[in-house]
Amino acid sequence: MLHTALIRLNMTQLYLLRTGSGGKRQASWRVWVLIFLLPVLFLGTAAALAWESYAFISSATRTTGEVVRVYAWEGWNPWDGKTTDYSPVFRYRFSDTEMTEASTGQSSPNWNFAIGSQHEIFFTPDEKRDVRQKNFEQLWALPAAIGGIGMVLLIPSAIVAWFVLRWLRGGEAKAGSYD
Repeated sequence: MLHTALIRLNMTQLYLLRTGSGGKRQASWRVWVLIFLLPVLFLGTAAALAWESYAFISSATRTTGEVVRVYAWEGWNPWDGKTTDYSPVFRYRFSDTEMTEASTGQSSPNWNFAIGSQHEIFFTPDEKRDVRQKNFEQLWALPAAIGGIGMVLLIPSAIVAWFVLRWLRGGEAKAGSYD
């Protein structure tokens, strides 16, 4: 039923922008999808990642972990070029009777911690898996960066939408004009 309705909708609007027989200007729904697709995808992804971080820290237990090892390897990023990335492994108390070790599952040039140093971490008490450090870089940097890209992408989308709306409000096209 939904499939049939979508096919009928597609068949009624086989254009992006057009001037109808009566001179009325029209824009298909496809135009608006094309204009706002990337910003909406980026902002939706940022919201999903932010929600995932929020849900994780809401259900996780916060504790202090001791750095027992730090893995290092060569990396690269667009700001610094060639870097050394570090991934610390933390020892922490998983339950009243059990100590365990886990890494963050990520790496950063900023995480070259001294062996034996103490850091706040989050872990899930229901199962052993990667831990997360209590810092912006680990929890919120990715959603913020993707959200920022989405906000920047809204600027050209808004400009294009403004031009389309301006064209639509142009009224009836005059014979022989090329608007």
